[in-house]
Amino acid sequence: MAKFASPNMPKISIYTFFHINLEHAVEISSWIDRRSRDGFDVKTFHRLCDYIPGLIVVIKVENSNEILGGYNPLCWKSTNNGWNGWLKAPGSFIFSLKNENMKESILSRVNDQSDAICYNQDYGPWFHSFGHYDPDGPKQWSYRSSNTYQPSIRNAANDKFFIDDYEVFQICKNV
Repeated sequence: MAKFASPNMPKISIYTFFHINLEHAVEISSWIDRRSRDGFDVKTFHRLCDYIPGLIVVIKVENSNEILGGYNPLCWKSTNNGWNGWLKAPGSFIFSLKNENMKESILSRVNDQSDAICYNQDYGPWFHSFGHYDPDGPKQWSYRSSNTYQPSIRNAANDKFFIDDYEVFQICKNV
């Protein structure tokens, strides 16, 4: 069992069960969306990921060990008319994983739920001020610190950056 904690949040435990092993998890993780297999473009993201609840996006920042991501408990969606707008997404979060020291990883929970998630056919996954906007280029993402998610997950002079890869996973809760 692995445990993750933040000073202000309760511990989160990840249990391994007898009926699924690491090899199974790797196989399952390949079923939704992987940029290196499926492509970077926004249309591919929406084709594979729209209307699926509980998706977590994990990205690898180019030329670094930086791993960033976010969780949307709702469904991503887009329509042909472009702008779908901002939605409240209680339970959403963004994060930064630190490979060198996992204790320095950052979990940033939604603070201002009124515009936590953006739905737009021209955007890939978009968590208020963190995400992928296709006209910027298929590998270019953006992050700006804001009050919507706190604390900040990234300290960089430029809010735009390139990625090596990203993956999307569906998280299913036990009920």
